[in-house]
Amino acid sequence: LTNHTMGMESGRRWAVASLGLNIFLALMALVALFGREKQSQVGLVAPTTMSRTSFSGAVDTSCGSRTAVNFHRRFKFQPNRKPNPPRKWPMKVGDKVKVISGGDKGKEGEITRVMRKTGYVIVKDVNLKTKHQRPQGEQETGAIIQIEHPIHHSNLKVTERSVYQKPVKEVVAEEA
Repeated sequence: LTNHTMGMESGRRWAVASLGLNIFLALMALVALFGREKQSQVGLVAPTTMSRTSFSGAVDTSCGSRTAVNFHRRFKFQPNRKPNPPRKWPMKVGDKVKVISGGDKGKEGEITRVMRKTGYVIVKDVNLKTKHQRPQGEQETGAIIQIEHPIHHSNLKVTERSVYQKPVKEVVAEEA
């Protein structure tokens, strides 16, 4: 036998094996579609539905194909989790604070905004970043401005507490 005829023989074997596999997969699909009544006639066992347990402990008996395909993506591309904020906040808007760590260590300022969900605070004239603004209108020119960026509350120390009082509505007494 020559190399040419051996190549044709292996090609035929591969084609026959591929055809047999396609027939088997088609039969499995038919068994899955028509249910268990046809199993005894065909002689094949239908694949059982996959049941998976979620993190809460509940069993999910859905088809599972979508989860099986995207299983690796669930853990690989998780969004950044928000840091745990403190239960009792050590600082409020208006407090004077001092930066105890980071690039602006030693600077002092007043808290202008508190983001309780993320645990970050904006302090006046601290952690300034430059922003290049594009012109908004035709007559406007672009600008380079300084913006205060948030700092994590653990990098700050309260030096002076503000005396915050809730605004009280004035009651006007009616004289009758």
